[in-house]
Amino acid sequence: MARILVAEHNEEIAAYLASSLKDGGHNVILTDNSLDAWRTSGQFEFDVLIVDIVMPGMDGFVLAQKALQANPYLHVIFITGFAAVAMDTYNSPDYSPQPVTTAPFHLKDISARVRYLMGDLTALPKADPEMYNNGTENIVYADFKARKRS
Repeated sequence: MARILVAEHNEEIAAYLASSLKDGGHNVILTDNSLDAWRTSGQFEFDVLIVDIVMPGMDGFVLAQKALQANPYLHVIFITGFAAVAMDTYNSPDYSPQPVTTAPFHLKDISARVRYLMGDLTALPKADPEMYNNGTENIVYADFKARKRS
């Protein structure tokens, strides 16, 4: 079981993440802005930070950098609704932590991704493990598009 801090300002996405991760047996704390996430990251020990790149106030890159300064063993998963942001690491700000991969993954796989980061190397599909993590860094990117309402 991982202790996870989620920094996501979109209520629908945050609720989905919390539900998926809690169903996976993880302990989850939600914040809806970067400042609260930064404060919370300093008050508790977390295994994983899931952070939206585009957030009110400081962006997800700055938040991740600050959280990693306090806890260098923290795993960071960036998520974004903007595919161009997720895929464009060439123009990422200099202050952003370096990504492992720009390959998007679906949020439904978030619990498997966390299990993988916590050491369960069988959690990810065998077909393309490089899509998830090359084993040398602790940061991965995610991409999702707006879900269509039924």
